[in-house]
Amino acid sequence: MRLVLLLLVGLLQVDVALANDFTVYLIRHGEKQLEQGKDPALTVDGLQRADNLAQMLSAVPLTAIYSTDYRRTQQTVAALAGQKGIEVQSYPPGQLATLAATLKQHRQNALVVGHSNTTPELLALLGGGDVQMDESNYGDLYQLVFADDKVFVTHLRVPLQP
Repeated sequence: MRLVLLLLVGLLQVDVALANDFTVYLIRHGEKQLEQGKDPALTVDGLQRADNLAQMLSAVPLTAIYSTDYRRTQQTVAALAGQKGIEVQSYPPGQLATLAATLKQHRQNALVVGHSNTTPELLALLGGGDVQMDESNYGDLYQLVFADDKVFVTHLRVPLQP
């Protein structure tokens, strides 16, 4: 599994290095607790996947990290944001068109963490096509490379085990 993770990191670095424009990564938050309420925290597995995401993107030259204000999305990016010294910028999940326009305008290498209903919508708004997600989808990482007025999408996996 470690070799697969290293290969994925290599792929991420090569794609970023070859892109003459910018790259955006989209992911849904990690596994959440099944407690009642609108703002559950991550489970132990969710926290492990968040650590694996931080490891996977450690060599990627990110300049921005976006997250909704929910505890589970903030926990998903906390390790990576701390590692890179980047302040997480909050976005309202109901304003995805505005976020998509901001990402395209700023042309930054960015990570956006969202939800099973917002990540597919944002992917489509950015020109990355249609995907379906449900409550069981965790670890799907979409890399969108914007180059020469085109969008190149790579579907990656953040593993649960390191």
